[in-house]
Amino acid sequence: MKKDTRIIIGICIVLVIAAGFLFVRQQRHAGSFTDEFVSAGGQEALLESGTNTAQDSAGQKDEETAVECAVYISGAVKHPGLYRYHGTARVSDAIEAAGGFKKNADREAVNLARILADGEQICVLTKKQTAGNKKDSGKENSTPDTKEQSANLININKASAEELMSLPGIGQAKASLIIDYRTEQGNFSKKEDLMNISGIKEGVYNKIKDLISL
Repeated sequence: MKKDTRIIIGICIVLVIAAGFLFVRQQRHAGSFTDEFVSAGGQEALLESGTNTAQDSAGQKDEETAVECAVYISGAVKHPGLYRYHGTARVSDAIEAAGGFKKNADREAVNLARILADGEQICVLTKKQTAGNKKDSGKENSTPDTKEQSANLININKASAEELMSLPGIGQAKASLIIDYRTEQGNFSKKEDLMNISGIKEGVYNKIKDLISL
C-alpha cells in the first residue's frame, strides 16, 4: 500500500514538473511573437517616416521649380507692363498675358516659341520700326563699300586727261576726244555715250564701263 502511494506521488510530481515546463515554454514563445510584432511595427513606422520625408523633399523640389519669375513686356502690345509667372513659360504666354498684339505689331519679328528667362524684357516692334531698322542696317552695310567704290571710279564728266588715260584702252588721243566731246556736247548723260566718240567702240567700252562714273 505504501509502495503504491509513493508511485502515485512520484507521478504527480513528474506531472507538476512537466506542466511547469510547458507553461514556461509557452510564455517564452508568446514573448517572442510580441517582440517580432514590435520590431515589425517599428520598421513600418520608419518606412512611413521615410516616405513622408521623401514626400517632403519632393514638395520642396516642386516649390523650387515653382519659383516666381518676372518679365517686362513693352512695345506694340495692348497692355505693356511687368508680368509674373511660375515654372516655364514662353513668349507666346507673355504676349497673351499682355492682351495680345496691337494691329501695327510686326508679329513675324517675334519668336513666340522661345522660352522666357527671369528678368528679361520683351519689346514688340511695329512694322514701321522693323522696316526702318532694316533700312538703316542696309545703309550701314552698303555705305562704306559704295563710298569706296565711288572714290575709285573715274568721273568721265570731270576727269582730267591724265585720269582718263589711267583707264584701259584710253590713250592720250582718246582722252583728248573725250574732253572735247563734253566741252562741245555737254556732260555725258549716260556711260554708253562714250561710244559716240571715234575710236571708242563696244570692246573698249566693256573694259572701262565698271571703272567709270557720271
